[in-house]
This record gives sequence, structure tokens and C-alpha cells, in this order.
Amino acid sequence: MLIEALTVLFIFSLVTVTFYSVYAVGIRSIQDAKNRLGALALANEKVEIVRNLNYDDIGTVGGTISGNIPQDQDISENAHLYHVHTQVSYVDDPFDGVGYADTVWFEDYKKVVVTVSWLGVNGTEEVELISRFVPPGKEVAHVGDGILSVNVFSDQPGGAGIAGSRVQIVNPDTGIDTYEETDATGNVTFMGSTVTNSIQKYQITLTKSGYETVNTFPPYPTTAYSPIDVHASVVTGTINVKNIVQNKLADLRIATVNYLDEPISGATFHLVGGRRLGSTVTDPITPVYNFDEDGVTDSDGEKLFSAISPGGYAFTPIGSTLSDYEIINITPATPFSLLSADETLEVKVKLASKTATALLVTVLKNGDDMPIPGAVVQLTNALGYDQSLTTASDGKVFFPVSADPFLAGTYDLKITAEGFSDSTSSVTVNADELKLETNKLTAS
Repeated sequence: MLIEALTVLFIFSLVTVTFYSVYAVGIRSIQDAKNRLGALALANEKVEIVRNLNYDDIGTVGGTISGNIPQDQDISENAHLYHVHTQVSYVDDPFDGVGYADTVWFEDYKKVVVTVSWLGVNGTEEVELISRFVPPGKEVAHVGDGILSVNVFSDQPGGAGIAGSRVQIVNPDTGIDTYEETDATGNVTFMGSTVTNSIQKYQITLTKSGYETVNTFPPYPTTAYSPIDVHASVVTGTINVKNIVQNKLADLRIATVNYLDEPISGATFHLVGGRRLGSTVTDPITPVYNFDEDGVTDSDGEKLFSAISPGGYAFTPIGSTLSDYEIINITPATPFSLLSADETLEVKVKLASKTATALLVTVLKNGDDMPIPGAVVQLTNALGYDQSLTTASDGKVFFPVSADPFLAGTYDLKITAEGFSDSTSSVTVNADELKLETNKLTAS
């Protein structure tokens, strides 16, 4: 009897849960359809307002074509909040020639895009209506209107134009404050009455999910350094082009370990690099980057930097923790390059305690003190110790090479490198002391 009751209860619960799940999905679908219909009604209402305007009055507040239509509005409709964005722009139709081939300039007709967005069941949703408006009679050139063409592209390997990047342009002097997205080639062109003569005053901001945010800056001395991406300029009567680099963000992991690859926690360091913003203007002239931070490794000896700009980075140890260590090598060598194509670049900083019985040999060129990679360093002694290591790009090798005890004493050191004379010497390693030995080779 109990089993039958439990079976009936299970079947009843299953039917009830299924019914309410279907009911909930249906309610959400009905609500979503209702919200979409409300958005379409708002979009149609905005387009109808534009249709009742004279052609010369079709424009937005702060847009490329000046007018009284608000670019952005938040409107409550049927107890639901909508955001309405209206964009008015000129179209250069290929029918009568494109660019300078168009004898009446580039403003053939106006395109109005009304986008209504709202927070739906699955996040932000939107509807979009597009209408085109032609001038009455023959098109007329608007003297004083300008053109600013912005090209957004990646300078990473295999990079090309960045599509779908939001380009916001602001210039208080002309009244423009608007944005558009780049096309498939990475281009967006602003034309109109608010795009007029102004030198280095058009501030541009690029944003795209998964990509670095890029800003232009006013020239020095308004900016404390000499920026690479200066505010854009417009001179009417010509096409003004602005090229800006925007790259995918990348991840970087720093790991600090000893010579046995065991983690060293609490290691403090300074990391600088990424996107180059410009250079200082006084001696010494140095680059200015968008990333300039201190870091400390966790209990696993690691520090992860997520979603940072690709580019060259330099690692520098700082603080009391690493003052007790000497860098054996950094792989890849600093400064290293972070590419946006990398899932996560792993940088291993290998360290040796200054109180370890060990030997760090650095091989340099005689004259310019540049490191010699690929040099063979052989270390031997009378007790039968015999190990050979090859220098990395920083010209360094480290002994011992394993966890086996490395004894204090006198060793024979022989260094050979192609294109250089051999070097032989002796070196004394003291107990509980890291010995630093530098050898300079002369070109043969």
C-alpha cells in the first residue's frame, strides 16, 4: 500500500512540475512577445515623427547632422522600460559616384536608424527600423559640412579591420557627441554639419567586447606626454582620415619558481607594457604604456593578469622578498611580447636564493657587454664533477642542475662559443653563498 501511494505521489509531482515548467515558459514567451511589440510600436512612432519633418530638419541633438531629435531616450511603455537610440547620417550613394567622383559632394540622402532596446528574458534585446529620406528636388551641397573617416584595425599578426567596434566621437566646440559601429572593413565615416573645421579637438573612443578600450588624447602639453593617438582634426573640403589600432585583450600569467621549479610565493615585482600611449618629452625620452602596475605572486607562486592589452612587457623584481634572490632566467626573456592570439602567455621567472651553495655564470661579449646565447659552459673539479650547460638568450647558466648536493670548493670553468675565443678559468664557490661569475669572450 505504501509503495502504491509513493508511486502515485511521484507521478503527481512529475505532472505538476512539468505543467508549471511549461506554464512558466509560456508566460515568459508571452511577455517577450509583448515587449517586442511594444518596442516595434515605439520604433514606428519615432519613424513617423521623422517622416513629418522637413528634409533639412531631420537631424539629432549632438549627432553628425544637427537637429532637434534626441539621440537617446529612456521611455516607459506598458510598465516596461525601453531605450530608444536614433541615428541620422548621410549616405554617399554609388549611383552618382562615390567620394570625390560625386560632384555634389557625399551627402546624397539621409538614413535614419531607430534602435529600441530593452532587458528581456535572455538579456538585452533590440529591434531596429531603417528609413531613407531624399531631399526635395536635386541634392544640394552643404558648404561647411566635413567628413571624418575612422579606420579601426589590429596590428597583431594576421590582423585586419575590426568590424562592430563602437566609435564614439565628441567635440564640444562643434556640438557633436554621437557614435556608430564600424562596418565589415573596420571603417566608419561621419559626415554632417557638426563635422566641421576643428584641429585636434575630435575625441574618439573605441569600445568592443573582448577588445581593448582606446581613447584619443589632446596634444602635449595638455597631455603630460606626447600621445600617439591624438584627437582627430577636420578640415572641410577634404576627406579627413584617422587610423586607430584596437586589439583583442589577452591574459598573462607570471610564475616565480626556484631552480627545481618549486613555487616561490609572495614574490613582488613591477610589470610595465601593453599598449604604447606615447613618449615623454624630456630627457631621457621613455615610452608611456597603458599598463604600469606592481604585482605579487600567490601561494602557488603565480599571478594572473586577465584581459590586458597585448604588446611588449618588462618584468622587474622589487621589494624585500625578491631581494633575497637572484634571477637565474626569465622565459621568455624580458622584455617579452604578449600576443592577443595567445590563450594565456606563461612567463616563468626562475630564482636562486642568495644563501644557496650555487654558481650563476654570465657570458658577455668583450667590448659591448652584450649577452652571448648558445655558449657552452663546462664546470668540472677534481672530485669528478662534470656538467655542461648552454647559455640562454640572456647569456646565463646556473649550477647545480639537479637536487643533488652541490659542494663548495674550487672548480674549473671552460667556455666555448662559435665565433669567439675559448675561455678557461677557475672559480671558488663558498658554502651558503650564491657565487656570481661574469666572463667576457673576445671575437676570434
